[in-house]
Amino acid sequence: MFRQSTTIRRAVLSCIFVSSLYAVPAQASASADYSRVHALYGDSIAFDVYRNGALVGEQTVRFSEQGSSLAVDINFHLEIKALYITFYKMTYSSKSLWQNDKMTSLAARTDRNGAKSIVDAKAKGAVLVGDGPDGDFSTPLGTYPTDHWNAGVIGSTKLINTINGRVNDIRLVAMGQEDITTNRGPVNATHYKYEGEIKNDVWYDQDGRWVHMSFSGDDGSLIEFRCRKCVPETVALAD
Repeated sequence: MFRQSTTIRRAVLSCIFVSSLYAVPAQASASADYSRVHALYGDSIAFDVYRNGALVGEQTVRFSEQGSSLAVDINFHLEIKALYITFYKMTYSSKSLWQNDKMTSLAARTDRNGAKSIVDAKAKGAVLVGDGPDGDFSTPLGTYPTDHWNAGVIGSTKLINTINGRVNDIRLVAMGQEDITTNRGPVNATHYKYEGEIKNDVWYDQDGRWVHMSFSGDDGSLIEFRCRKCVPETVALAD
């Protein structure tokens, strides 16, 4: 009986030892891109979209792991009404994969009042190739999309327009520091103005978080993306 118990104990310990060799801690599987973005934003961010001061939509950005890649899922919805009648509606969704802070694939879908467009792209060697409503395109791997959450775009001279598939010539010009309202209260952020083929204003805080955006709509109205959730509760803010 003792000899049998000893044998069983050794077998159990052996199994535990072998299992421990193959067990991988959950945190160890996290890609470097996901870990960095998660530390910055958490699992997701959200913005309320305003037109001339009136709430008309929202945008959410969710971050997750897909294998060794960072997966970024974006959903946007805007609806403008007058006397309870919708006269403009736009929805947008995209999924992109990232490795080493470079986008390796993109699938974007846009619907503007029923007019639909698709932009797809995939890495081939050192080049990102794709197609959209305006035809095929190719650009060096590392070209950022017009998603805005990644502050690496600040030094860029080209952007992939995820609505029409064009590779736009741009540059971002720093306009100074401003206090921006967020879910954690006011934070100090740098205001950047787009120049070139995209006209836009975007704000990033001192850690590189996207906290605000504004631009003129096709009808000249002011469109603003106001932070509903862009700074995690776990982040310590400077006094």
